[in-house]
Amino acid sequence: MSTQMDHEAVAGRRPGLSFEFFPPRQPEGEKLFWHTLETLIPYRPDFISITCGAGGSRQAGSGELVRQVHERTGLYTVAHLTCVGASRAELTDMLRFYQECGIPAILALRGDPPRGEPPGALERGAFRHAEPFVAFIREYFPQFRLGVAAYPESHPETPDAQRDQLHFRRKVEAGADFAVTQFFFDNEVYFRFVGSCREKGVHVPILPGIMPVTDYKQIKRLSELCGSALPEWLTSRYEAIRDDPQQMLQTGVELGVAQCRDLLHRGAPGLHFFTLNQSAAVPKILQALAPEFYPG
Repeated sequence: MSTQMDHEAVAGRRPGLSFEFFPPRQPEGEKLFWHTLETLIPYRPDFISITCGAGGSRQAGSGELVRQVHERTGLYTVAHLTCVGASRAELTDMLRFYQECGIPAILALRGDPPRGEPPGALERGAFRHAEPFVAFIREYFPQFRLGVAAYPESHPETPDAQRDQLHFRRKVEAGADFAVTQFFFDNEVYFRFVGSCREKGVHVPILPGIMPVTDYKQIKRLSELCGSALPEWLTSRYEAIRDDPQQMLQTGVELGVAQCRDLLHRGAPGLHFFTLNQSAAVPKILQALAPEFYPG
């Protein structure tokens, strides 16, 4: 498989496709990770991204996983790298490691302070925000393609949408090549955000983040952490089936297909799935979309 990112998505020939994973903590989780990855490889993703722990707590472990995925699969692999609480030297070491491994792209993030850390974790790091971190990578490691996070419903710490979009524009101006959004369930939120960004001169691809809902308790918790709204139509539907895992999976696939089909029909450049290292819902969604968007 090519080690260059397939940019057919931004050229309009086919929608892009990418999958996000997190580093497993236990041997059972590691088996599930590789099983899920192997299940999704046949869908020919444009890239795979691997998250990392906050404040460098699991940066080294995630770095090794990124290396293994890149070497074992040949997939275009994007390494998440957070700057919160990390020194310039620590970040430089990780970037050099990825450079030596041949990793082509970095998703540059501020990240969240590790749980249990005393106040001031943000101030102790070399970079307090993603914008200067992106500029640092662009200056000293120009060979990497750089991605950043986007928040269609605003970052939880920035309730002012205009200010949040200003922060996003500055990250792009600092050197970002593409963006991946936080997950959302109302597509109008995504298209309003993209439209506003375009009006402000931001033209990098903005990939919509998709989170299939197969565990209602989990998605409620994640939504509170990430600031992603749960529409009333969604909560009422899942409240009625919250004790039926099979029905939740079926509903998650059905709603996921509808959301993704609408996004692609209306011009989204592709789909970025937060897999949560699970292989149940995403393949079913892609199988339903394949005749229109991902044939072959």
